[in-house]
Amino acid sequence: MFFQSKYYPGDDLTSYARNGSDFRLSISATLKVSLLNDRRGSLPILFAALLVPLVGLAGGAIDYGRAIQDRTRLNNALDAAVIVAANQAQSDDVRNLSSALIIANATQAAMDSFNSAPNLPAGTQASFTVVPQNRTVTVTGTYTSSTITSLLKIAGVNKFSLSGTAASSLNLSPMVDIYLLIDVSGSMAIGATQADINTLNSKIGCAFACHDGNPVAGTSYDAFQWAQKNGITLRINEINKGITDFVTWLQSQSSASKRLRIAVYSFSTTLTTVVPVTSTLSAASSNLPQAPSTSGDYDGATLFSTLMPTFAGTVGIGGDGITTPKKLVIIATDGVADPTRTWASYQPWLQPQVTPFSPSDCRKLDPSVSIGVLYAPYLQMTWDWGYMATLGQRSQIGNSGTRFDDIVPQLTTCASTANLFVNAATTPSIGTAFQTIFQNFTQVRLSK
Repeated sequence: MFFQSKYYPGDDLTSYARNGSDFRLSISATLKVSLLNDRRGSLPILFAALLVPLVGLAGGAIDYGRAIQDRTRLNNALDAAVIVAANQAQSDDVRNLSSALIIANATQAAMDSFNSAPNLPAGTQASFTVVPQNRTVTVTGTYTSSTITSLLKIAGVNKFSLSGTAASSLNLSPMVDIYLLIDVSGSMAIGATQADINTLNSKIGCAFACHDGNPVAGTSYDAFQWAQKNGITLRINEINKGITDFVTWLQSQSSASKRLRIAVYSFSTTLTTVVPVTSTLSAASSNLPQAPSTSGDYDGATLFSTLMPTFAGTVGIGGDGITTPKKLVIIATDGVADPTRTWASYQPWLQPQVTPFSPSDCRKLDPSVSIGVLYAPYLQMTWDWGYMATLGQRSQIGNSGTRFDDIVPQLTTCASTANLFVNAATTPSIGTAFQTIFQNFTQVRLSK
């Protein structure tokens, strides 16, 4: 009898042993089904194949992250070091140290700062250069370093090389040329105080100690000489004392010999170079403006408008304070133009020309030049006929008061900024007034 064998999953294969051929067919079919459906052994093989690149990727992420952290620490340390060095250079400049010492101290400060930074990679090397030039110091720093890998060594990568550069520039106290333009006209020989004026009036009958060669009664001295011999302080004496005090103060400023120069000019009928521009500041206090002779009718005038173009050409153009000096002109004056002394005698038609300075004359200086005005107050002398004939007359610029009342507004406008105008009567001394103008100039124009 022929038996046809059939296999159903779950049947016992031994039950089909009675027919050998059917058993072989069943075994063959069963193996095919089993091999096609059983994939349990492939996963370990795939995992083993992917393990090496997966470890490489994970190790690369870890090592690269460490390198990023090292680079950040190195960059921060370098940035801090160049700033520390620049500040050290500025501090040493204030102490008036030599360029060689400034470079050495700033370089050491940079190295100390960099090396004190925490957690820098072993073997890091840094170098710094410090270059002071004109009134600027530039500090440049570089480093080379590396992050040693760990897991990436499996892939043959032993380290990440690191390097960086940083620079810092700082303007030191800028170079400034100071031009003192001093009024030495006849009106600057007035008594400095009311007491001085009263003494002059009682002795010579005039508030002005004219240097005219005419001896004071009972003496061989003219009024100017007599005033100097008898301890009477004149306006010009106050101005000169102020210059001396101002120069002494300037010499105490940081790096004065490197960055400051001074020049002194006086004006009256003519413009006089008292001290040409120099870095020897003491020259300004040892060569002071002198009161001019007023022996002639045309001596001791105040020809401010006429002389300003020449003075402006001498001063020239102001610089940036780094490669070329900034320029500050300080005009010390009572602010009154005076054509000649003849208006008081045979040329009375000149009396309208005795008037406050015009701001337009100050603008003859180049716009790059800052203008400060030190006002030595003109005194109201309503008891004097000459005053009443000139400054006591009505304003010529449309104000409601007199020409005298126009002096301060005109001089304030003459100054480059309002705080560069200083009324000496509001300060303890003329020297302090000079200082105030200079300090206001540096604060407004030079600070960085």
